Amino acid sequence: MILVLYFVIGRLLIWFLQTAGPIKMLYRKSSFLTELFECDFCLGCWVFLGLGFAMKVAILDVLPYILDVIVTAIMASFCLHVFIIGWRTQYGTTYLE
Repeated sequence: MILVLYFVIGRLLIWFLQTAGPIKMLYRKSSFLTELFECDFCLGCWVFLGLGFAMKVAILDVLPYILDVIVTAIMASFCLHVFIIGWRTQYGTTYLE
């Protein structure tokens, strides 16, 4: 159950950071931050890393805790990124110009 909350809260945070108007004005001032915030996978790694430490989510028990949270964040971000690509491909609207 904690993993479901981890994914849902992470996705909502990523969506909020990418769509909130005042936050957009802040990160548009830097090209590095613009590229970071527009990439689901890149922003997801940082969001899930913070959530992993806050929620104490660690999937692999064979690694040290800090490394385990980092690997978990990268895996969660990648899985969510692939899911989003599939969702947009299946249900998204394509405009031809």
